[in-house]
Amino acid sequence: MNRNYINKIRIFNRFYTNIIGLLDTHILDSKYSLPEARIIFEIYHNPGFTASDIIELLEIDKGYLSRILKRFEKQKIISRTVSSADKRVFVLRLTKLGEKEFLKLNTNSENQLKRVFSHLSPAESQTLVQNMRSIKTLSEKSNIALDDIKIRTHLKPGDLGFIIHRHGKLYAEEFQYGISFETYVANGIYEFYKSYNPNKERVWVCEHNDQIIGFLLLMKRENNSAQLRYFYLEERYRGIGLGRKLLQLYMDFFYSCGYTSSYLWTADELETAASLYLKHGFKLTKEIESTSFGKPVKERRYDLHI
Repeated sequence: MNRNYINKIRIFNRFYTNIIGLLDTHILDSKYSLPEARIIFEIYHNPGFTASDIIELLEIDKGYLSRILKRFEKQKIISRTVSSADKRVFVLRLTKLGEKEFLKLNTNSENQLKRVFSHLSPAESQTLVQNMRSIKTLSEKSNIALDDIKIRTHLKPGDLGFIIHRHGKLYAEEFQYGISFETYVANGIYEFYKSYNPNKERVWVCEHNDQIIGFLLLMKRENNSAQLRYFYLEERYRGIGLGRKLLQLYMDFFYSCGYTSSYLWTADELETAASLYLKHGFKLTKEIESTSFGKPVKERRYDLHI
């Protein structure tokens, strides 16, 4: 990561630290410290939690946690019962009083959030949450699984414009394509939608944390043929089997509609995608030299006949 990015992250960290301070004030003004409030929150949201679970989740000192739990038990905020799975382990639960304390803390926290972000419109609030999810996703070391991805087959306002935008940006960044490629995609998307027939044509919009991260489109053509278009995945979501799944969904819909052939145009640089096409029965049928996208490329046509 370059120094400019690091400086921007530091600026954001200082800003967000101030926000966190505002949000924590309400909890700290109650009779609970921030760690105590978090323990109550986690026990409420995770019935059957143990002390070890809390230590792992909150990275809290074992002795410090033990003292808090003993005090909570004495105040009748929590109860400890022997686990049915392991007699050496105690399961933590909130008592009726503990649940009331949680609800007070939760209400205070929600009200504080509403006050801090009261200046945001609904659209701005949605953007804020999406960007927070992006920060969390990009910061986590754990791998994203295929089951984490949602795939929908209906269009929403903004989808088509976003697909045009991302194709322009991604192909410029990864392959140095020019603005002419983006206009090419825009014309194709317009051609698709002006005669869009959901019974014979389909989009597959891939989302993670409510953000589009991949796309594929089947477009009806003459002579009972279908064209595969605008297949893309954001870099972070490649290599998890999502491309294979999209191609299989394409083929399933292709067969269900009774098409007898399919084709696509791509470039020689997109080797990973080409291997997927070949595995699903497509064959390379044509190759031409082109400068249509702002640089010399070899455009390739793949066909499938059944």
